[in-house]
Amino acid sequence: MNHFAEGEWRGELADLIVSFRERLAVVEIDAAGIRVFEVRVDGVGTPHHMRRAAAKWSTLTSSGEEVFDVVLRVARDLISADEEDPVVVLRSAEGHEQEAALRALRQWRPSAHVIEVSGVKVGEVLRELVAGAPLRQAYDLIVVRERADDGRLELVGQRLFGPGAKPGEDAHVTVTCTDAGGMLLAVSAWVGPLQPSELLSVDHVPLSPGRHVLRAVLERPGLVRFPGIPGLQPDTSPWAEVVATLPARLQSTRRPAHLVCAIETAGTAKEFEARSHWAGYLIDLLAERGLDLKQLQVSVVGYGTHVYGTRHADRTQPTLAAWSASTAQARAALESLQPTAPTYPNAAQLEDVLAEVSTRLLPQPDDRRTALLIIGARPPHPPRSGLDRVPPCPRRYDWLALLSDMEQRHDLRSAVICDRPPATPSSPWHRLGSAALCQVDAVNVDELVIRLGLVTPAAAALCLPFVSQNEDIGGRH
Repeated sequence: MNHFAEGEWRGELADLIVSFRERLAVVEIDAAGIRVFEVRVDGVGTPHHMRRAAAKWSTLTSSGEEVFDVVLRVARDLISADEEDPVVVLRSAEGHEQEAALRALRQWRPSAHVIEVSGVKVGEVLRELVAGAPLRQAYDLIVVRERADDGRLELVGQRLFGPGAKPGEDAHVTVTCTDAGGMLLAVSAWVGPLQPSELLSVDHVPLSPGRHVLRAVLERPGLVRFPGIPGLQPDTSPWAEVVATLPARLQSTRRPAHLVCAIETAGTAKEFEARSHWAGYLIDLLAERGLDLKQLQVSVVGYGTHVYGTRHADRTQPTLAAWSASTAQARAALESLQPTAPTYPNAAQLEDVLAEVSTRLLPQPDDRRTALLIIGARPPHPPRSGLDRVPPCPRRYDWLALLSDMEQRHDLRSAVICDRPPATPSSPWHRLGSAALCQVDAVNVDELVIRLGLVTPAAAALCLPFVSQNEDIGGRH
């Protein structure tokens, strides 16, 4: 039996709490009875203690069984036989019952540490020692970072506290909040590359967008606090849903672009003005971004309707007002277009526009994206007569073949702003407006330029903290 001063036996018990592998059994024997406690660690190395059994001597003796037999049975049920799982017995009283209990424990586990103490409440001691134990496993703040090779976003751990850190220690991390609504602070021990274990905590903080220096304090194993942040609240969102909201990239890569605005001139002055308004609005929006000709080229084409029923072949052609021009030149070219009287009510020479654009795009560099915006009322003519009785294009241009070819060769995206909704689901407008199909009285230009690939979307708002590549993570990733 070992006799220690209080500081010594508490130190020995604290060392066992740090070093035991699977579980630690602590048995308290005093004048009133016997209590069995157990200390285990969870999946992230956080120790937890619990009381497994308790009985008074009077209860054990009144059962008609010897104390030795009862305690031996309890020991076999609750205390591991594995010698690597330590057992500590703290005895604070002497007597027949105490001696019998001690003999039973030693018979089951001869290697048990037996310590004589006085005035000790083991449950309170274990609570203090578990709360003050150093970390067995590192704790990280889960953050988002761009991969160096391709810019895709990934989860990494920004180190807060390493193994051996003790309660009361603090750490400072610098992160960026990208969402006006704040961000989530998720703390976890990491068990493998990009695979967080059971999360220690997830809290929402209503921080403003921008860089922030956060102070983290290790309260005890399993608990990290962020003092000085008002409004911090626990978040109960499923972690899988949190990860699912993360975009693949923070911001799309900008590519050089060529915008072709094809405006139908056939119609009333009011109809033509409404169509020209949206072309001008879009060009002005792009001009505000200060893009030069290397980044953006703009072309303006006006087109009307074919002429049928005369002795002479139709020779009307689209009006090429500007090609590969600046936004200022394109705006001036748009102003030069004038409304024309429709010569055929049910279709327009849109297929001629596609043929003209396709021919002029032949020398275009492969890295430039082409965006075609069609604004009009009438669909293109078919290449041959069909059931709809719309006469074929006089030059037999096949609008669908031309469109498909440009999509393949020039990464073309096409959108349509039409005067009225398409009459049928099979209308050519649905194919021509594959990127966006709008009505002239309801156009979201900000969304339209993104769908056409002319501008990159705004940087994505992340629900988790963001760190750049040049910031030291210091954790596992």
